Amino acid sequence: MSEQSNTKLILNLTEAAELLGIKPSQLYEHTRARARARQRIPIPHLRLGKRICFRRESLERWIAQLEDAAPTCNLVSGGAQ
Repeated sequence: MSEQSNTKLILNLTEAAELLGIKPSQLYEHTRARARARQRIPIPHLRLGKRICFRRESLERWIAQLEDAAPTCNLVSGGAQ
């Protein structure tokens, strides 16, 4: 076995939820078809039989897309220094 990195390429539901800082039940709900239809940018996942898996790289890209799509707050300069 080659010694690449300690990070896993494919994460299970629990590992992905931990990476995202949410409960596994919340992540599972985001993968359901009904929830995906309501999401502007659906969470990327794979179904291997009954198992739900997530590519770490895809989750990181998904987070970046959410950040890019989020409205930015323009701070007005001036005020106390």
